[in-house]
Amino acid sequence: MPIQREMRSKLRFQSSQTKEQLLGVAKKMNITGRWHMTKAELARAIEKANDAGRRHSRDRD
Repeated sequence: MPIQREMRSKLRFQSSQTKEQLLGVAKKMNITGRWHMTKAELARAIEKANDAGRRHSRDRD
């Protein structure tokens, strides 16, 4: 069961960008630990940071 969940997670966060491109975006967003992340983990971290940024800006309005 855990393997299936991880596979679904990886499929959900597929990106058309290369890992190097995602690393560049993560660097600009100052995401820590990015060098140890897989492509799927990078995409997930970037998406999470974007969601957090949207919530933060929405809270300030």
